[in-house]
Amino acid sequence: MKKLIPNSCLILAALLFITVCNAADFELIKKEKNICLYERWVAYNNNTVRELKADFMVKAASAEAVIVLLKDPRKGIKWNTHAKNFKISFTNSETVWHTYVRYKMPWPMNDQDCSLKYFFNKNDMNRTICPVYFEEAKVSQFPLIRNVNRITGTRGKWMLEKEKNGYLKVTYQIMTDKSASVPRWIADPIIHDNLFTTMAAFRELLEQVS
Repeated sequence: MKKLIPNSCLILAALLFITVCNAADFELIKKEKNICLYERWVAYNNNTVRELKADFMVKAASAEAVIVLLKDPRKGIKWNTHAKNFKISFTNSETVWHTYVRYKMPWPMNDQDCSLKYFFNKNDMNRTICPVYFEEAKVSQFPLIRNVNRITGTRGKWMLEKEKNGYLKVTYQIMTDKSASVPRWIADPIIHDNLFTTMAAFRELLEQVS
C-alpha cells in the first residue's frame, strides 16, 4: 500500500496543474548565462498569484543526479538564495521526503520559511521526462516559528528532460497561495533576482557532479 501513495500523489498533482494553471502563456522576464526566467499571473485559491518558471541545460547530467542534489541538506543551503537553514526529513520511501527552508529576507520583507513534501515516480527516472513534484506539507519536524512567516499554498515541480545531444533540460516551476503585501515595484526585482541566482547556483552544483 505504501508504494501506491507516491503514485496517487503524482496523479493528483498533475490534475491540479491542469486545472489551476489555466492562464495566459508565460512571459520571458530574463535570459542570461543560458538560464531563462518566466512568469505569469494565475487564479489560485481565490487570489491572483504569481507563477514562476525557469529552465536551463546541463551537460551529461541525469535525473538521479538532480534528485540526489535536492536531498542534500549541506548543498541545499548553497543553492537556495538567502537560506539561513535547510533541512531534510526522510521517509521510509526513497521517492518521498520533506524539506524545510528558512530564508533571510531583505528589507522590507520579514523572514520566511516553508515546509515542503517532495515526491516522484521511481520508474520515471529511466524515461525521457522525470517530473519531481513538491507541495506545502505540515509535518511535526518543522513546526511554525515565532516571528517567521510561513509561506503557504506552495506547489511546483522540477521537470527533468533528457535531450538527444547528451544534455539534461531542467525546468523549475513554482507558485504560492497569494502575492506578497510588498508593492510589486519593490518585490519584482527581488523575486526575479533571487530565483535567477538560485537556478544559477543549482546548475553550478549539478555541473560539479556530472
